[in-house]
Amino acid sequence: MGVSKDYSLNSVPATGQISDAESVTICEDGNAGLKILFLGNSITRHAPAPELGWHGDWGMAASARHNDYVHRLIGMLNGAGIGCGYCIANLSEWERSCDMSLLRSKYKSALEYPADIVVIRLGENARLSDGIEQFEKSYAYLACELAAKGMMVICTDLFWENAAFDGFIKKLAEENNYGFVEIHDLGNDEAMKAVGRFENVGVAVHPGDRGMEQIARRLFESIMQNRCIEAGNKGKYSKNLPQFFLSDIMDWDIVCPYGEEERKFHFVR
Repeated sequence: MGVSKDYSLNSVPATGQISDAESVTICEDGNAGLKILFLGNSITRHAPAPELGWHGDWGMAASARHNDYVHRLIGMLNGAGIGCGYCIANLSEWERSCDMSLLRSKYKSALEYPADIVVIRLGENARLSDGIEQFEKSYAYLACELAAKGMMVICTDLFWENAAFDGFIKKLAEENNYGFVEIHDLGNDEAMKAVGRFENVGVAVHPGDRGMEQIARRLFESIMQNRCIEAGNKGKYSKNLPQFFLSDIMDWDIVCPYGEEERKFHFVR
């Protein structure tokens, strides 16, 4: 496709998506074995915007907080016996401006969050038509800085396809051993959007509940796969994750921690 038509349909402003005071939110779990940092834009979290017909305070355009991709993913990990603490940061202002000083000021608490994993879910608001080189440089710097802190970096391509930038993210991930999750195919599927649920077309082209679930499932796969040290058909997760068997990695059947009754998650690929 090259560049998705949804860029021209997206009327959701890149700035003012959330107040400065609310741009970073930390949710801790006293039993957390894993901490995840989510860096995103309106797809990750957008404050209420009545002028757009949007009244949620979560990932636009999920029907409820627990249905956006962040909370879907946390639910999947919890279901696998992994307690999670997490930090959500809306970087839409930085995404648009590439102002690196914002990372040291407005988003300072997010970058200082002691995450094991960072999910970088950015790019839809960037100036990809006239400033793609600058954004690519800034994106690569951000990913490198977080990786240097010991975080496992997982990047996604764009929900609204942009072949040039999507290719850049994939190559960056491959060259630096980051996790990479492809989602642009979801954005090319009307069933994965919230079309018909919102009058504002810009809101409606965001991922609906089905799209959010698929993003979460693909991130879940990536986390499980990248944290696993294979040993034949069995493996265990390193660092803060509990040990797991992989009963059939080719079918993506995930089995629960040692000593517990076997449970399976069947991924929709």
